[in-house]
Amino acid sequence: MAVCLSLTSLSVQADEDILKDYDFPTRPAMNTQDPYEDYNRAVYQFNMAFNDAVGEPVADAYNRYVPTPARTGISNFFRNLKEPLNTVNAFFQGNVEAGLTSFMRLAMNTTFGLFGLLDVATPAGLTYEKEDLGQTLYKWGVWSEASFFMVPILGPYTTRELVGGSIDAVYNPTYPYLIETDDVGRIMLFLGEKFVDYTQVITLMGEIRSQPDPYIFMRESYMQYRMNLIYNGNPPAPNLDDFNFE
Repeated sequence: MAVCLSLTSLSVQADEDILKDYDFPTRPAMNTQDPYEDYNRAVYQFNMAFNDAVGEPVADAYNRYVPTPARTGISNFFRNLKEPLNTVNAFFQGNVEAGLTSFMRLAMNTTFGLFGLLDVATPAGLTYEKEDLGQTLYKWGVWSEASFFMVPILGPYTTRELVGGSIDAVYNPTYPYLIETDDVGRIMLFLGEKFVDYTQVITLMGEIRSQPDPYIFMRESYMQYRMNLIYNGNPPAPNLDDFNFE
């Protein structure tokens, strides 16, 4: 269902002041050889079949019948739930400005934005910056090269992001205030967030299918997306000789 998520947020904006003050690691962030390609292609085919049979019809119905203001509010709500993790991970990465921005976004949108249903922080100049444990693990030097990895139903990840994201999902500090701290409640919130993200990019499915090799297009797009996140929108130029285009 979430195979489309590979193309989201590829235009992450760089914060020049942050980049100026922060020394990024020079280690390779991604393994460009795709060691799990056979598995990934099989899961990709499964996900595309699931998308055609279930994901796309449900997403189309959601976009068609749920009013735009309601969809925007739901999207804002789930995005606001990520702000505590954005804040913590930004501080862990030594990115004080981004951490303060995420904290202020959380405070403003939770209070003045009706628990996150309204995004009042962005018009105030506080832009959203996604920070997660996968990025933190790289910045700390704990996990340098990450490989592309397809997850059934959920779509593309990197191995580092998958591990970090799993920990983030379990320990999101906002969850205990919304639900009982049981596994079912956490899973429902996680799947709800993924579904909302998916409904916003469903129109990109045609772009994926139109490529000579849709799997490679999705893989390279998603790896570039993760690189953009790690380097705050300004990744180093890739060495094309390292990529496996076969």
